[in-house]
Amino acid sequence: MAEQNCPNLEDFLTSDFCEENIAGTAAVAYVFLKSDLAAPLTRTKNVYSTPTFKSGKGLYKIELKDDSQHVQGESQGPNGGYNQTWNAILDKVNRKTSELARSFNNLNIGVIVPDGEDNQILYDPNRRLKAESGGIKTDTGAAPGDDRQTTLEFKLSGVTFPNFYVEAPEDGWDSLLASAATTGG
Repeated sequence: MAEQNCPNLEDFLTSDFCEENIAGTAAVAYVFLKSDLAAPLTRTKNVYSTPTFKSGKGLYKIELKDDSQHVQGESQGPNGGYNQTWNAILDKVNRKTSELARSFNNLNIGVIVPDGEDNQILYDPNRRLKAESGGIKTDTGAAPGDDRQTTLEFKLSGVTFPNFYVEAPEDGWDSLLASAATTGG
């Protein structure tokens, strides 16, 4: 019998899940350059392995506006795969967010999003996570009561699952920060 590529159907019963289903994700994301990985991440079903990085390289921690970050998966029709979208807001418009926006716009990145007790990842070894036209916007606001923020919307298109997950390192994501790698810890 040929190996089945699709996951097996299983019962999905609400009585099997005694947990809250609270919307939203953490107010932090971890961004990495795909070129900084020691090797491409491996995936089993919809879960990627913990990333490992080249010497002196690692994750970059991005603190976000509270209740602003989310991940969406969208079907592209039967056998068309999925598009994944990451939205987040930086609560600033300044020199540093301008530089960060340019880096995000031009570099080949991956993003890890803490999601309750789990962690989602927007990454594919062969596809690029990118901000499409208008995907990064800055707004200084017009009046003192307005929000001054940088909004981010990135898409990963043509993947096989609506959401990918990643195994967290034993010591937490901060243990893989690039700043920790360059300072020795």
